Amino acid sequence: MLAPSAPAGEAVDGLPPDVAAAYAEARNCAGVRAYTACELICRKILMHVAVDKGDAAGKSFAQYIDYLENSGYTTPTMKPWVDLIRTHGNVSTHEIPPADSGRAMGTLAFTAQLLKLVYEMDFKVKQFMSPPSSTGTP
Repeated sequence: MLAPSAPAGEAVDGLPPDVAAAYAEARNCAGVRAYTACELICRKILMHVAVDKGDAAGKSFAQYIDYLENSGYTTPTMKPWVDLIRTHGNVSTHEIPPADSGRAMGTLAFTAQLLKLVYEMDFKVKQFMSPPSSTGTP
């Protein structure tokens, strides 16, 4: 029996439509063992996040990375993750050997964690915040 494979990686809540579509594509690529494609999309997700968070479209990739860092969306602790996503995407773009499952799944996992910190936690905390009182009292 043939059936589509399940998307690989973790689900992430609260993503804007463009970022959600790119992340779904990365998960689907990994799910069908298209590991090079998965890494390419994970790299592209960094651009989507920068533009979604206010950077202008049409800039260089390096400018997007700088924007995420300078705007506080990626912290010093996350810098190695972003560099790993970028580096693996570059290898998949510019070198002949295909990505293997271990490297691609690692790239996907770091991408998921970045998306969770940039989007999902803000999305979830809003579910627990009470709406402001109309009388001005808590």
